Amino acid sequence: MHAPLERRTRTNMTSKGQVLIPKDVRDLIGLVPGAPVDVGVNDRGEAVVVPSAVAAAETTEERAQRLDRLFAGVDADPLFDRPSDEIMRALRGDERLP
Repeated sequence: MHAPLERRTRTNMTSKGQVLIPKDVRDLIGLVPGAPVDVGVNDRGEAVVVPSAVAAAETTEERAQRLDRLFAGVDADPLFDRPSDEIMRALRGDERLP
């Protein structure tokens, strides 16, 4: 069984095996352009991409600041000020977004 995903975006793999990792996911796990990543398969058979340990490690303070910026964007999003049924109607296109 696969682990649940907090964020899910469908993307395609190119004929060269390249897969686009969406920016919000890259930001969340600390992937930056040009930095090495480790790619592998975990014990559940899932593909995993993580920043490489050989890359300059993000300090605890840098990670906290990055996550604060990420969550500040969520707090500022008008979708999160409404009940979930209203959010789902908006996402499905049943009503106009504010």
